[in-house]
Amino acid sequence: MYVLKRVRRKFESTARNALHGFLSTKLATKRIERYYSSLRATHQSRLDSLDETERKIVTSLCEDGIYQAHLDDLSLDGVVPMLEQAQNVCRDIELQLAEASAHHNDPYLIQASKRELANRPEIYLFGLNEKLLQIVEGYLGLPVAFGGFNLFYTLADGRERGARVWHLDGEDESIVKIAIYLNDVDMDGGPFEMVRNRIFKGGRPYKRPVRHDKLERIVGKPIEASDIVTCVGRSGSVIFCDTARYYHRGRPATGKNRAAIFFNYYPRPPRRPYFCGNPIVALQDYKMSDQNLSHYQIQSALWREHLPAVAKYVLPR
Repeated sequence: MYVLKRVRRKFESTARNALHGFLSTKLATKRIERYYSSLRATHQSRLDSLDETERKIVTSLCEDGIYQAHLDDLSLDGVVPMLEQAQNVCRDIELQLAEASAHHNDPYLIQASKRELANRPEIYLFGLNEKLLQIVEGYLGLPVAFGGFNLFYTLADGRERGARVWHLDGEDESIVKIAIYLNDVDMDGGPFEMVRNRIFKGGRPYKRPVRHDKLERIVGKPIEASDIVTCVGRSGSVIFCDTARYYHRGRPATGKNRAAIFFNYYPRPPRRPYFCGNPIVALQDYKMSDQNLSHYQIQSALWREHLPAVAKYVLPR
């Protein structure tokens, strides 16, 4: 059974890469661009329903690729139960760390599992907040596909590895991730960082993850502090960022561990649904009625169900 699963995964991965290679050809790219230009032209934006703060977020994403605020400033529903459940997840992880030192050898970030998240629906539901969907839609110019969330717990070991090196997310041409700090984060606490796009003007960004010194060699000049947006902030800080267009990382933490939630959003339909990973928990995993969700929220959560059959076949499982 294990061998069959590995063979199937290898075949599916090969199929995804072959499909991506075909869709990346010059002819296919032109047709895809025309298709999405047509979608945006006919899509009725919900920008008019945004308040001043929300419009400011969209403008900042369009101009700078990033915006930082605090939950207190955004007047969002569901903040308290979301934070309570997220803090409970963090306590579970910390108990496991205290009991099993093997967790300290994790090569990347510690990520909350389905077992830890499946009975805590308020975190997932917060990601479907109508205001957040409207903000993301205002930036992407299309309806939103909600890709679920990840709750990461970063150990303060100072190592530059995994998501702590500069990288671009590859799910789509343009995506939005919304990060929420679950503890105070200073310069030594692993803050989220983004390289300003202007240092790449006139050049094509290198797609693979790179350490800081190699990124400087690619750019051809030192990356100064002014070239980097470093998002320090107290617990409840919120960061909106297009992580597909801008190099970003979690700065290696040295002072104390960092806990943060990352909510994932793509255009609907995504250009590359085959690279949009299956979420740790999805709407179907929660034993609850969806009667309190709007049609837009349901469509955002269940976008995979409306893809063509061929696209469904190569989706990550």
